[in-house]
Amino acid sequence: MVIQMFGNTIANSLYTAFLVCGFLLSSSASAMVALDDKQLSNVTGQALMQMNKIVGDDLDNGTQGMTFYTAGLDALLDLNLNIEKLQLGCGGVNGPGCDLDIDNFSLGCVTNSSGNCITLSPAPGTNQKVGAVNEGPQGGMKDFSIERPFFQFAIKNDSTKTLREVVGIRLGGENVSGPLSFGSLNSFSGYLNGEADVFLRGETDVAATCTSPDTCPGTGGRTRYSDASAFLGLNDGNVLNLGIYRIFYRNLTIDYGGQSREDIAAEVFGNRVTQVPIEGLALADLVDDIVDDVSINRICALTIFGSCSFIIGDGLANALLPLLKGGVSDYIKGQLADGLAITPGELNDYVLPYNLKNIHQLDVSTPLFGLSFQKEAVRYPGYKRAMARGWSMYAPDAFNLIIDDKVSNFVQGIAGSTNARDGNIVGLPAPYRNCWGSARFC
Repeated sequence: MVIQMFGNTIANSLYTAFLVCGFLLSSSASAMVALDDKQLSNVTGQALMQMNKIVGDDLDNGTQGMTFYTAGLDALLDLNLNIEKLQLGCGGVNGPGCDLDIDNFSLGCVTNSSGNCITLSPAPGTNQKVGAVNEGPQGGMKDFSIERPFFQFAIKNDSTKTLREVVGIRLGGENVSGPLSFGSLNSFSGYLNGEADVFLRGETDVAATCTSPDTCPGTGGRTRYSDASAFLGLNDGNVLNLGIYRIFYRNLTIDYGGQSREDIAAEVFGNRVTQVPIEGLALADLVDDIVDDVSINRICALTIFGSCSFIIGDGLANALLPLLKGGVSDYIKGQLADGLAITPGELNDYVLPYNLKNIHQLDVSTPLFGLSFQKEAVRYPGYKRAMARGWSMYAPDAFNLIIDDKVSNFVQGIAGSTNARDGNIVGLPAPYRNCWGSARFC
């Protein structure tokens, strides 16, 4: 199913909705009866339809020079909706492609007996992860709720009758909450933000290089400790030269603790974007923090004849560690920089790209969530950013990108492949289940 909606369609739908509301109210109302002041004092009530007006000021009230009229209903709209293919704003003023292009779009979810959303199993051929609640018995449904839904009209030149013009229409609510999910978010227009958290777990007895056959491009850098717990996959190199005894990365294993980077801002805005930039990882500092906590587990020294002549004890090895740390840190930074196609000096400022196709779950709880279309850039009241011409979605504080992995896997994901610079450093949980039974995509 492809949904493509245009301005006149929305306008006609809104007009029809108001006509229906008017008909229902008029057909059910009794004849008017005069009430005196005492009778009026005993009457309370609230209108079904609510309206207000906001004058833009380029701050919280929206774009200056525009007036925003809101027409809403004092009602609660609970939605459970599945759309196999949602495309809005395709072609037209923004050219080929679509402003919003989403496969398997769902509002709401199926829950387990505890009321938690059930996550689908990862789709084959993707990097989707298993969710906290993976499949399992279906216990109920959780809706996507819009409290006091409204249409908001952005009017330009409102005080001049001959120049007054509707330049944008937004569908929103005084509070919007609930789960929504995507099979694939192919193209996004508007504003979407959340946060990224990086948790790197410590490990023991980790080989610095690789082992055959899975983690080695060749045999030259193969670690001497094939029984190590993990392999960083770095290229081999000379760590320390002690005359006839030289220490190479392939001849040691190390222990290190965990590190974390939390509450890193991640936001995407604009027209037809496909990636969210993640700033503030400070990768060089992260490497330094990891290496500062390193201790030698196993190590041997090589003679000039190439054989492992003797095993260095833990005490002597860790006495040498201050001499090793600087070289190890610089070496890892160099490997990460090579994997990201940058220089080591750019690591701290590196902006990690992340493909929106990898984001499958959003949890919304905000008065600002909205879907809109506009003929020019419009910043609606309360919005942090102006919505570009065309269709837009506004979803603040809606996702959490969590990188939670072993240091060895994190390093390999950057130094050992192009996953990081391609926007696929880590997968996120699969979409929510939102079909009762065995319907097609959910």
